[in-house]
Parts: sequence; structure tokens; C-alpha cells
Amino acid sequence: MTDDKKEKFNALGNKIKEHAANAAAQAAENATESGKRGLFGFGSKPTNNAATTNNAQTTTSAKPTTATASAKPTATASVKPTATASVKPTATASVKPTTSTASVKPTTATASVKPTTTTTATTSAKPTAAKVSTPFTDVPASSYYAEAVAWAVQKKITSGVTETTFNPGGACHRGHAATFLWRSKGSPAPKTANNPFSDVTAESPFYKAILWATENKIIEPKSASAFAPTDPCTRGEVLTYLLRAEGKAGATEADAVKWANLKHLLAGFAGSVSVPCTRADIVTLLYRVKTN
Repeated sequence: MTDDKKEKFNALGNKIKEHAANAAAQAAENATESGKRGLFGFGSKPTNNAATTNNAQTTTSAKPTTATASAKPTATASVKPTATASVKPTATASVKPTTSTASVKPTTATASVKPTTTTTATTSAKPTAAKVSTPFTDVPASSYYAEAVAWAVQKKITSGVTETTFNPGGACHRGHAATFLWRSKGSPAPKTANNPFSDVTAESPFYKAILWATENKIIEPKSASAFAPTDPCTRGEVLTYLLRAEGKAGATEADAVKWANLKHLLAGFAGSVSVPCTRADIVTLLYRVKTN
């Protein structure tokens, strides 16, 4: 390098240094002024603050890189774990329990609906006698004759032996049979007032019924002068009276039994047709003839 160039280079360097010194002095003065304002006039003099300020500025400006460094890890750390951890477990846990399907499968639920509960309900409803109320304590609603007793009382064919008892097992006499048949036909008046029977008085409750039954050849008397109203009847005899009252003149007991079986009149009766007929039996037979 020539001497002339060296001289120019040194002069330029000096100018740069001078310019830098002026700039530093100006900065120090500015810092002092701002310090005075911030500390309400109690700031220190701007003597050697330029160097300190420069050092402080240098140090401070270098620090931010640390801030950048501290920012990077937190961003990465906060994103990665939460995304992976929160998605995987919950998705698997909520989907897998198809055990709820298992709770639907038990066809035991269907089985508990299908059972013959309906059949049982129908069966228990069948006894229509249960719907019939009677004032009699000795007539169970479930009995085969309950409905017939209620009908006979309503039609005034018979009544109870007391206000609260019917005596369903009581014997049915010939006088009873004549009276029940007569009332079931509407209590028609007999054609004759001539009473040939010494055992039947005009004051007897069976009087008109016995005269009607004998003149229509429904019940034969025991003799020309005796009817025997208090003699018991068998079921076969009552069936014979019923068939004759229905218009089958001269019907025999054999005819009556055959007719009763065809009409299902004896359903629920225990024993044969030769056993004594009861009060429950005769009202049931009368009722079934009317309703069948």
C-alpha cells in the first residue's frame, strides 16, 4: 500500500472513531435525560454511563436468544403428548363395550312375555259364575250352579230358604219340581179347579203348580188321590219332567237321559242320574234348558 493510501485510510478510520464517539456521547446524554424523567429528578449524573450503557445494551440484546430457545421446547412439548394421549384411550374404551348388545340378546325377556300368563288370565276369567253375585253365602261364585241360582232367583222361579242361604244341597221334592217347572213356564193357570189329591190343600204353595203339572201329564200322581208332594225326586225323574214340559209327551226316563246328554245338561254333575236331585241340580237343569 502506498503512503498516500495509508494516510487516507487512517483519516477515514479516525472519522469513523470520532463519529462513533459522538454517537456514544449522544446516547449517554439521552439515557441520562430519560433516567432523570423516570426517577422524578433523582437520577445519577451521566458521567461514565456511556460505557455501562453500551455494555448493558450489548448484554440485553444478547439475552433474547435465550427467550427464543425457551419458546421452542414448550411449543413442541405441549403439542405432542396431549394429542396422542387423549385420542387413543377414549376411542377404544367407548367402542369396545358391545356388551350392551349382550344385554339385549337374552331372549329370556321374550320368554317372560310369551308364557301362558294370557291363558291363565283367560282361564280364570272363564267361570262366568264369578260375575254373578247372589245374596247367598252358601253359593260359591266358582260353583257350576252359581249362575243358575242367580237366574232362578231373578226370574222368581225359586228363592232362598233364608235371606242369606239357598241350601243348594237340599233335596228337591216332587212338589218343588212341579212348582219350579210351572214358574219357568210363566205360572199358567190350571184349566180345572178340581183337586183330586188329599195330600194337596188349596193353602199349599204347590197347589196350582201340582194341578197344572198333572193335567198336562208332566208329573204323574202316585195314585188317584195322592200326589206325594214331599217325596224326593231323582235326577232322572226331573229330566223326564223337563222333557215332557218341553213338549215331548209320554217321554220316558231313558228318552230324557239321552236328550240330556245331547244337550250337555249334566256337565259338572257328580254321580249318576239315579241319585237324589238337589235344589242346585234342578235350577241348573232348568237354566241350561232355557239357555241351550
